[in-house]
Formats: sequence, C-alpha cells, structure tokens
Amino acid sequence: MSKAWKSVKFLNCGEVDVSPPLLDKIEMTFVIVSYNSSSTLEKSIRACLKAVRTNHYRSSRIVVYDNASLDNSPDIINQYANEHPNVVLGILDNQNIGFGRANNRVVQLLCSKSYLLVNPDVTFEPAVVTRLRETLELHPNIAIACPKLLYLDHTLQPSVRRFPTFTYFVLLNLFGSRFQEKLYPFGYYYEEIGFADQPFEVDWGIGAMMLLSGDYVRKFGLFDERYFLYFEDVSLCLHARENGFRVIFDPKAIAFHEYQRASSKSRFSYLRLQHMISAFKFFLNHRQLLY
Repeated sequence: MSKAWKSVKFLNCGEVDVSPPLLDKIEMTFVIVSYNSSSTLEKSIRACLKAVRTNHYRSSRIVVYDNASLDNSPDIINQYANEHPNVVLGILDNQNIGFGRANNRVVQLLCSKSYLLVNPDVTFEPAVVTRLRETLELHPNIAIACPKLLYLDHTLQPSVRRFPTFTYFVLLNLFGSRFQEKLYPFGYYYEEIGFADQPFEVDWGIGAMMLLSGDYVRKFGLFDERYFLYFEDVSLCLHARENGFRVIFDPKAIAFHEYQRASSKSRFSYLRLQHMISAFKFFLNHRQLLY
C-alpha cells in the first residue's frame, strides 16, 4: 500500500487487497465523502443501497470516505459496512484531507464504468440513477451528468450555473447582488432549469450529486487537489470543456438536497474564508475568466 493510504482505516474489507486498484472495472461506484455528517449520512447511504438493489447492477460499490469526523459518522459507516460487506466499503481517515482529495482517492482505488458522487445530505430514488446513466451515455463526449436538485420543501436549488468571472465574484461579495446587477449584469444562473423538460448543456454543476464517465476520469482525472473545499466542482467542469467534453443537466432526474449554505451564514467564518481562498485560486488558475 502506498504512503498516501497510511492514514486511513478500511472497514470490512475481508481478504480483499486494498492496494489500488481494488477491483477490476465495475458497473458503478457510489462515492460519499462525509465530515460530521451523522444527521443526514444514513439517509444518503440508504438511497445508494436502494439504487443498487432496484437497478440490479451486475457489480457496484458504495464507498463512504470519512474525513476524520468528530460525531458518530464513523459508527454509521461501520454499521453499514458490516451489514452490507459485498457492497459498502467504509474508509476512515485520521485527518481531514478535503472534499476533492477524498473523492480522488476513491477513484484511484476502484476502476469503475461510472462514478456517482453523492453528498451525505442528498437523497434520491433509484430511477434518478438510471436516468443520469442514460443521459451520460447519450454521446461519448459527455463527461458529467447533473440532476435537478430540490430543497426538502420541493423548491428549486439553482444547482447548475455559468462560469463566474472575477469581476462578478468580487462585486457580489463586496456589495451584494443588487449593486452587482446594476453595475455588472451577469446571468450566473440558468433560469430555464425551472421549466426545461429535456437535457441541455451547462457550464458547471455543483458537486452535491453528479455522475461521471469512468473513461473520462481515468484519462483526465477528477478534482484538482489545490482546492480543499469549494470551487473544485467549477474547476472540474471547466477542465472537461477544455478537454472537449460536455456537462449535461437533466431536469427529469430529480434529487433532494438538505442544503445549508454554511459558507454564507456569516460574513466572517472559517468556511467563508475557505470559499474565498478557493475562489482566488480558481481565478488565478483561469485568468480568461477575470472579466
């Protein structure tokens, strides 16, 4: 096992060699990265299990990677890994390595036809996975398929967006949306997601739930690990476009997101600081989006 895996504990691996890659190519890998997510984690794991059973995948794995949670998330992961040893793999890290890096480790570990990234606060029905897979397979140049996300009260979350510019980001965060719109009108959100009934191409979708082509990931990689938290999904989708691939939003694939916008609850907070740091890294790396 490489040094990169020395900090983690694998739950219920049995006799399986955990030196990457863990398995030959499998049908689908569900990836959940948790951090103090015990209030919602169990529902997300159950949604993944239901999809595996209902869709009768020939082979699949549900991997839950915990970033050193201080709540009882590790206990929940251990429970499901023991109850479903042929499907659920739990990985406990003793340090928080970040959202993107944790997802990358899972992708390096398992060779899969596709990867469904699922936040620990997202739930869905099995038909959503089937629909996203059909969308992903519409054309070989589709790298990512994104569902429509609803809040628990069934209102729409603007989960697919246009690539932001540095000017838009600075004005919005310094002066608020009203002043930003007057000074620098910018259509960040796709208004048509509320009434569209057919899949269409978008710039990027949030990483709360997305299905990725395994072939694309093996060729170009997943997340840029320079982003500890936030903007890794924007960067992923931008790189897909630069590599000649598309991101598709499917309004008929509907999932529910128990979303709390932690980074904007307070003007000064650790998460808001992480959001700002990642944003400036993003714009430094993509200077074509300055204006």
